[in-house]
Amino acid sequence: QASSIAQASSIAQASSIAQSAVDSQTSLSSESPFDSKTSSGSKVSTDVQPSIWLVQGDIDKAWINNHLGQNASLQVPQQLGDELQAELLDLSMMLVVASKDFSKDMARQQSLHHGIDINPVLASRCWRDFGLIAFDMDSTLITIECIDEMAAAAGCGAEVAAITEAAMRGEISDYDESLRQRVLLLKGQSQHLLDRLITEKLVLNPGVERFARHARTQGLKLIVLSGGFHPIIDAVANMIQADAYRANQLGHDQGRLDGRLVGPIVNAQAKASYLMDFARQWGLNPKQTIAIGDGANDLAMMAMAGLSASWRAKPLVARQADLAFVGQGLDAMLEHFQESRSPALSRALDLVLKTHASA
Repeated sequence: QASSIAQASSIAQASSIAQSAVDSQTSLSSESPFDSKTSSGSKVSTDVQPSIWLVQGDIDKAWINNHLGQNASLQVPQQLGDELQAELLDLSMMLVVASKDFSKDMARQQSLHHGIDINPVLASRCWRDFGLIAFDMDSTLITIECIDEMAAAAGCGAEVAAITEAAMRGEISDYDESLRQRVLLLKGQSQHLLDRLITEKLVLNPGVERFARHARTQGLKLIVLSGGFHPIIDAVANMIQADAYRANQLGHDQGRLDGRLVGPIVNAQAKASYLMDFARQWGLNPKQTIAIGDGANDLAMMAMAGLSASWRAKPLVARQADLAFVGQGLDAMLEHFQESRSPALSRALDLVLKTHASA
């Protein structure tokens, strides 16, 4: 741990921290940068803590030198001391306090540039405040975009991938039509293409299994809402032991895909509706739900949920998510709940909040 303590000491020096964050609290925001939502989706002020942010990942000297310090938007709370900072660094974490001019957009830009996660941390957030998590599937739960993989096997990969990428960036206004175009290009392919993809390509993203397992132990329902397809979603839902799932159904004829979609399309609006339907089914209101996704067609359900998160998402989505993760696995999100928070981070938060309360 000596090297971590030395690093913590050097961080303090590089940051030029000569006084505690609370001593300069006039420059700090008095409320969390993301407030809680009511059941109607409107915001309510938390006003219980200074603007505290959690940095996770491989924290490099370039980021420290450029973004920490007395004259910077982020400061290291001096009251934590070198040893506690070293414990956090050993866990690839750092706790910082932000000035009023630090914004979510600034955090997202730094995250993309340095490959670290920078998110506001609400000390009082608990798992018991939530009852349901809705996951997107492709590139969120699993490592691939299934339709792109299917198209690659069918020899039209580049064309389909270009449409998928544009749709996920929010550049295509008619998502349903873009999906129909992509599915039509798969016409004539064997249904066994889906089975082969399930057998050979389905891999959960880093941290997904641990995050899902912990959520289940906390009593949350898990659902998967995907613009992808059956039977792929059936396999993925089984991998995380989801309670329910919804996806599109591909048409077929005599063992081959016929280029059609059967039934309603699971688009952005459908995902939001399914989230609300399942919440009502289990006696929950919207603020008791969490939505996690990566593409433009996840934004509606993310806006509906009480807490939204993105994982390696398109910039449009990361900017709108309450929490955005790019460098760590999805299990990095566990640090944002009291019950699953590392003891060192819990102690650090307590110290900062106690000092703030007594100032």
